[in-house]
Amino acid sequence: MRRERGLKVDANLLPKHRKPIPHAFVLDAIATLSPYTRPMFGCLAIYVNDKIVLILRDKPTNTADNGVWLATTQGHHQSLRREFPNMRSIQVLGKQVTGWQVLPVDAPDFESATLRACELVLAGDPRIGKIPGARTSKSETKAAGRSPKQVKTPKKHGSTIDFDAVRKIGLALPGVEASTAYGSPALKIRGNLLACVPTHRSAEPGSLAVRVGFDDRAELLAAAPDVYYVTEHYLNDTSVLVRLSRVTPDVLRDLLGMAHRFVTGRRGR
Repeated sequence: MRRERGLKVDANLLPKHRKPIPHAFVLDAIATLSPYTRPMFGCLAIYVNDKIVLILRDKPTNTADNGVWLATTQGHHQSLRREFPNMRSIQVLGKQVTGWQVLPVDAPDFESATLRACELVLAGDPRIGKIPGARTSKSETKAAGRSPKQVKTPKKHGSTIDFDAVRKIGLALPGVEASTAYGSPALKIRGNLLACVPTHRSAEPGSLAVRVGFDDRAELLAAAPDVYYVTEHYLNDTSVLVRLSRVTPDVLRDLLGMAHRFVTGRRGR
């Protein structure tokens, strides 16, 4: 028999390898709702209609936050914790309590708890689900069942955090120096930008631009869209915009620490 000579196939014609969906059983469980997904730099966000309901996370870094994230608010934590005793705040934001909650993948009841969360999503439970970018009030529990767009956000007293406070916290980190960027106050590490007052007109007044990796930025945006945001001008930059009126000194300290690790890590590559 003649042996057929192997043919070389153009690699561009081969089907592209897709990353496996983390915790794929979740999508099966809520399939009747016709959910759709959007990748978030290593995570997978699940939407039902106009709401983000869950995020599936299985990453090699910050593994403590791997599992299924519930899109909820602090006002619902107590009632949800009765159903999910191992539920807790995510750690990647550096805050003790976060609106987003995680069902940790290493919890003994992970699968059963996740399926129960899917049941709540199927039932339209108002405790799970957010409209991205909508700001909600702290009295949200009184308005259970209403869309976040229908809940009026009371005016808040402005935070006392300004760039002087940013500078004071930042200068306590190793190698950080006060500087300027495009004529605005900034913090740098050996000439590399760490944080600055954004100068582009698309940034909201009272904002701070902080250097973070795309993965961390995606998680910040998903977890706290009322605090963190990005405009088209900054989309391709490794940075996130922060509304200083909505952060505490402790959150700012953790955020600048994240930026410090990112900038010094890049410099060492």
